[in-house]
Amino acid sequence: MMLFTFMDGLLFSLLSIFLVILLIAIIIIAISPLKNLSKTKEYPKDTLNNPSSKEIKDDDMMVALLVASIDYLETTNKEPYVKSIREIHNENL
Repeated sequence: MMLFTFMDGLLFSLLSIFLVILLIAIIIIAISPLKNLSKTKEYPKDTLNNPSSKEIKDDDMMVALLVASIDYLETTNKEPYVKSIREIHNENL
């Protein structure tokens, strides 16, 4: 049976800690270029600058927007983007 001294254990522990830190640094360096792969989408400026097409005037419009967004998300599995919203006045309703 081989016994280790305190200094042997300390050396083994420090080498292990250094190895873990080295592996984490290698993983960080390998993953950092992958951040550039997901670029943000640019949307047309005319819909962003037209505030009248995006105004939510009451709770009914908000509910309609949320229901439509959830339905779009469930059917296409893509994140919805609201370009415009407007209220339709129908005399029969």
